[in-house]
Amino acid sequence: MTHTITIGTIATPVIGYKGQRVCTTQQLAELYGCTEKNLSVNFENNRNRFEEGKHFIKLQNDDLKEFKNQPNIVGLVAKRAAHLILWTERGAARHAKMLETDQAWDVFEQMEDSYFAQMLTRAPVVDGHERSTKHDRLPLYHFAIDTVVKHHLMFNKVYTLLNLFAGSYCFKDMSKEQTAEVADFCDRFALGQDTRNDWQRITSNQAKLHGTPPQLDMVEKLLFS
Repeated sequence: MTHTITIGTIATPVIGYKGQRVCTTQQLAELYGCTEKNLSVNFENNRNRFEEGKHFIKLQNDDLKEFKNQPNIVGLVAKRAAHLILWTERGAARHAKMLETDQAWDVFEQMEDSYFAQMLTRAPVVDGHERSTKHDRLPLYHFAIDTVVKHHLMFNKVYTLLNLFAGSYCFKDMSKEQTAEVADFCDRFALGQDTRNDWQRITSNQAKLHGTPPQLDMVEKLLFS
């Protein structure tokens, strides 16, 4: 059964891909009160303003086939579609800005609070002991960049923080399972739902990796000093 959420007066299906909420062009058009062609033309005319992986995800071939086969996706994607564009929160914001209508902005604000802000339950990690790939680690880089911009921090400090949570010296050393755990922590941190246990794990790993006594205030010193 497809999970839906109501935005304004429209019930729209909740779609997730690799741990983040995304939406289709059809969804955005219905919610923003425009046509799919309108969004597609804006995308093509401003292609340099959209970055793949950050603003949109393009699915094709095996990735598209796997996506279509998810139980909650059945009926939402045309069976013969050769490719599919999924819009991230940032992509949805880009489209709202380009449309410049009150409806688009009002809807996007609601989507921020009720659609994109809620975390997804991540799919079980397959072969979690294997070394992570660049694609596995991509959400971590996006989180680091967003945090640097939002909190005016140095990238190397956020990078170090995430490595400490994983218990690794660098992103490339993380296993698939570690990467997924760090991504969950990033979700909690971004939503203000991080816990004392999260910080305790970081300080404990600080002691294991670098031989320093675990101190909970170490995190504050690491980020803000």
